[in-house]
Amino acid sequence: MTWSFLSWSPDDAAGAVYDVTVPGVWEELLDFYAGGAGSRPLERVVELAREHGVRSVVVEQRHLDHDWRSEHGAFHGQLFRRRPSVCHRWHLFTDDVPDDLSRLRPEAYRGYVVLRPLPSTPVGRTMIAPPPGLADAVRCEATERVSLFGRPLWITAMPFTSQDAEYLRCAHATLWMVLRHAHLAHGLPRRLTAEVHDAALGGVIVGRQIPSEGLSVQQMLAGATRLGLSPGLMHLPATRDEDAAADAVTPPAQAAPGGRADPQAGRLSLRAVLCRYVNSQLPPIVISASHAWVVVGYRRDPDDDRRVTLWRHDDARGPYLEVADPFAEPEDAHRPWQTAILPLLPAIHVTAERAEAAGRLWFAGYLRRAGDDEPVARAAAAGELTFRTYVVRTDDFLEGLLDRGVDPALADLYRLAALPEHLWVVEAVDRAARRAGRPDVVGEALVDATASTHHEPLQEGLVALHGGRLAHRIGPDHGTRRDLQLRDPGHYRTGRAGHR
Repeated sequence: MTWSFLSWSPDDAAGAVYDVTVPGVWEELLDFYAGGAGSRPLERVVELAREHGVRSVVVEQRHLDHDWRSEHGAFHGQLFRRRPSVCHRWHLFTDDVPDDLSRLRPEAYRGYVVLRPLPSTPVGRTMIAPPPGLADAVRCEATERVSLFGRPLWITAMPFTSQDAEYLRCAHATLWMVLRHAHLAHGLPRRLTAEVHDAALGGVIVGRQIPSEGLSVQQMLAGATRLGLSPGLMHLPATRDEDAAADAVTPPAQAAPGGRADPQAGRLSLRAVLCRYVNSQLPPIVISASHAWVVVGYRRDPDDDRRVTLWRHDDARGPYLEVADPFAEPEDAHRPWQTAILPLLPAIHVTAERAEAAGRLWFAGYLRRAGDDEPVARAAAAGELTFRTYVVRTDDFLEGLLDRGVDPALADLYRLAALPEHLWVVEAVDRAARRAGRPDVVGEALVDATASTHHEPLQEGLVALHGGRLAHRIGPDHGTRRDLQLRDPGHYRTGRAGHR
């Protein structure tokens, strides 16, 4: 099914209101926008809307979507069978919106979905709130201001879009999601879908480029780089046995002379790789033999904090999909998880893996001289010490210190330090406190995100440290060290973004 210009825009009204509490209305909307062919992403959006208790859908009937217009100009507008150049946009509200649109309450807003005039692949740029079940999860997300008929609205979510299976494939869609998030969360330039398509052209190709038969990993890396990211690439454990053995790496205390331990030595578990980047608001792209998706969140099991559940945006299946077990995927397209593209920002030269290796190395040395009564030493003695790693803008890190319960003297030590624009933070975590839902940080290492990854020992990037009673910072130009002795070190909350 396709839509004529007149049937796609049935009248000149700015918008229409649908009461989706009336039986059959959701089904009518699904049938119309999927062209009678079905659309798993749109069905998932409706499922999420129902979880949120959405009562009203306001439809902009002639929405000028920049992404669709970029695709239309590059591809869809050149086809013999014409497709409209305008989209519809659903706006989801959890209260009753009057037909005259006189009341649009921001607190009832749960996001929007752009609907392209493409049967079976209608879902375009989407920002829908994560389901209530993810309220306590760590999530990649950003806040967007939306203007609807002169009323400002706000939505916090992880951007989503689906492929059209002709001009855009799953690889393009995942790149767009990551780049759109980077625009909203980190201030990178906005990139349209046609820009993503063009940036990934050439190189090692897997088939036709237009219509697209998909992208190679090399094309995805090149496209991400051309559009302003500095992506990394990491291979993931292929089997459950490999994953179980992956964290058995060389302890930092056994690093080579000069502290030049290889942070990639041994292997890392699948969740250990991915969670560090979700912690950092850098959503990783995972690639299987035939598909790609974005990991957007995770949650630890409250009874066993070593067990982690992941969530993904899958452009062919929908947003916020739970992954119970990456090694027992029910669909062939998701098997196996082979590679992760890690969407680092250009200002971040050090990887999460190298930063954590530097932090672990310092803590291994500190624990040899720490007092037995210090929280970090007690956690280590009980086998409950682990590490949490994330990257953060330094201004955000400093502004949040006192709200986290950090000792005021330690906060002042950090606040008056000369620090780079971005920091890797390696938090020493007390697992027992984490399981109990209490503040769980017992120390941290701050790593310069632009430290040399080749010409300096592993620990040269450390700019400030706190282990227990001891904290210090190191000046970047003269190497001046300022020490601080804390009388009664305790636990404090994480500074990780996206923590709920």
